[in-house]
Amino acid sequence: MSTLRFKNKYLTFFISLFLFASCDFMDCNEADYYPLEQIQGSYSRVKQFVTNVYGYLPHDFCSIDGAMQDAATDDAVHVYETSNVQRFVNGTWSANNTIDDKFAHYYKGIFDVNYYLENLTGLTFEDWKYGDEYEDWMKEYPNYEYEIRVLRAYFYFELVRRFQNVPLVTKTLSIDEANNASPATPDQIFDFIISECTAMSQVLPVSYNNFGKDKETGRVTKGVALALKARAALYAASPLYNPQNDKTKWVKAAESAYEIIGAQSDLNYSLDKSFANLFGASNNLSLEVIWARPNGANNSFEAANFPMGVTGGKTSTCPTENLASAFEMTDGSQFDWNDATMAANPYANRDPRFYLTIVHDGMNWPSSKAVEIWEGGLNGPPLTNVTTTGYYLRKYVNNNISFEAGASTTSARHNWVLFRYAEVLLSYAEAMANAYDNIAYTSEKCGMSALEAINQVRSRSGINMPPLPATLSTAEFMARVKNERRVELAFEGHRFWDIRRWKDLTQSEEIFGVSIIKDATKLEYTKITVDKREINDRLYFYPIANSQLFINHNLIQNPGWN
Repeated sequence: MSTLRFKNKYLTFFISLFLFASCDFMDCNEADYYPLEQIQGSYSRVKQFVTNVYGYLPHDFCSIDGAMQDAATDDAVHVYETSNVQRFVNGTWSANNTIDDKFAHYYKGIFDVNYYLENLTGLTFEDWKYGDEYEDWMKEYPNYEYEIRVLRAYFYFELVRRFQNVPLVTKTLSIDEANNASPATPDQIFDFIISECTAMSQVLPVSYNNFGKDKETGRVTKGVALALKARAALYAASPLYNPQNDKTKWVKAAESAYEIIGAQSDLNYSLDKSFANLFGASNNLSLEVIWARPNGANNSFEAANFPMGVTGGKTSTCPTENLASAFEMTDGSQFDWNDATMAANPYANRDPRFYLTIVHDGMNWPSSKAVEIWEGGLNGPPLTNVTTTGYYLRKYVNNNISFEAGASTTSARHNWVLFRYAEVLLSYAEAMANAYDNIAYTSEKCGMSALEAINQVRSRSGINMPPLPATLSTAEFMARVKNERRVELAFEGHRFWDIRRWKDLTQSEEIFGVSIIKDATKLEYTKITVDKREINDRLYFYPIANSQLFINHNLIQNPGWN
């Protein structure tokens, strides 16, 4: 059977229980089967169907065999060699041995959207017309069509950045049609995403606070549609997809991002005054977060990322020295291992985001007890499965959770940020600099300069990094933009894709860590090489699984994977 699912009278979907006045739209916990006629006759089942479509959205709380995708970049390593994430970097990735293969997953989501649009729009639920909730239902129901069209656009974004040339399917297909669908070009896919998001942004609400009976979080809003449009436009303009450096694509990316920036007050987005607040249990309520994917209350991410030697901790994704060195000093200068003063105390006077992203030796984490990553320390070698880089992960890890006997907090809610306002500002800075080769340029449609956008991120309350100077050349500015994205958005699912769309994969070839030796009087830190990875051009896109190519001979394998 093709993974582009064919028409079926019976569909599987999750039942969502809405137990509170304020709840997450993706709280799904039960599966069932209903024939189409029973779905069409019930508002609650239509809503359940839509909830299932939301269930295709990604998160990366160790989503790849216990590891984060960042372990396949120069920002992190995964300590367990048997994890499938190692295939990204050890040469065993292939069309017969795929990893993170979401081809079928997202086409299932696309099928469900197409099925909904063909079968579950324009309903009146006549049998329930005189019920107390009917008026609220009929206010919410038309919006589901707009929401899932943006979801379909998001699924296509995930497909195009993985596989490049994929079929663009906007209707349900027969088996034969699915097995013979021809791929579209990346430009066609990006144009579709941008077009859908543009149209839906004009009809979607800004929020759901006063929309129907339930005040639900996590649903697609106008801001979500605009954020996806801006990200898709940025990718379409990037060197991987725009080898001729067509400046009009950068202009479009800048203008798309400014649709959010220019309407900031109307959309109610702003930089959070607390960077740490963006990654805690209630981060979905932050005014900076445009869209977050709830993942329920659990402690699995903490178990995977608490340091070895801490009760319940087993280590997993460990930040590299590559990433650690990317965080500037508080005065805005670059950290340099060749500077004797910096090397003697490498964790002093760093960008505040360093301490909110990375756990370093001597930090009190996850309790008031300092971690000991030095050789022979409680959380360092030769203990089995300790960090190989000299660092542990902090971002997204909730240190209110404890695995100690009798602990009062043993789990917490986790929400994966899909879009936030700081990303929009950084995307805008990148697009404006590339479009106009002038970091101070503004226009009628883009009323903020690239320099002002990046400096807003750097100067947020609680971070207060020095502004970048106006004297930077465009090339110098772009190097700073790339670094700013790296430190601001670390472990949020961007680095893996950024170094691809920029065609900067060679930067992830050599992986560094830090060795820490303690004697009676001092600690000695030494930068070390942890790994050297083989980089080649085929890694810019995923291989399409040979099983898919066998089903559909019209699909085109990406270069280098034959």
